[in-house]
Amino acid sequence: MRRTVSLAFSLIALASPLAAQSHPDFSGKWVLDPKSVEGPMAPTGLTLTATQDAKTLKTESAATSQYGDQKSALTVNLDGTPSKNTVETPNGSIELSSIGTWDGSTFVIKTTATVNGEQLLQTDHWNLEPGGKTLHLQRDIAFGGQNFSMKMVLAKQ
Repeated sequence: MRRTVSLAFSLIALASPLAAQSHPDFSGKWVLDPKSVEGPMAPTGLTLTATQDAKTLKTESAATSQYGDQKSALTVNLDGTPSKNTVETPNGSIELSSIGTWDGSTFVIKTTATVNGEQLLQTDHWNLEPGGKTLHLQRDIAFGGQNFSMKMVLAKQ
């Protein structure tokens, strides 16, 4: 009995710091390092402003790419419940459905949409380096029977 109680207290002591660990806060203004970009169709310039609270991650972005300039504002729930957003494109509005989940300290956002009758699946992986000044963003896209990935590094301003 004494051994069981001792083991239980040991497990509680080990679990407490793990439970107290929080997920990273991505809040801030982030600017793309153009030299870090890997993959097709990646932006040549990107400024991303993120605001995070206990429930949501809100982003406003301005990107420049071979397809021109694009601005967007998105909100993703941090608890795994679906988020709905609308983005405006030159060809009209696109309705997005996103689900954000945590994979350790990485925030994973899976977004689906229908674009010109085709299903789009975009998966973003957000990961902060220790110190919180460098954001690694990996984006995997499946659309129109094609799959591609891009990697970007953004610096906190």
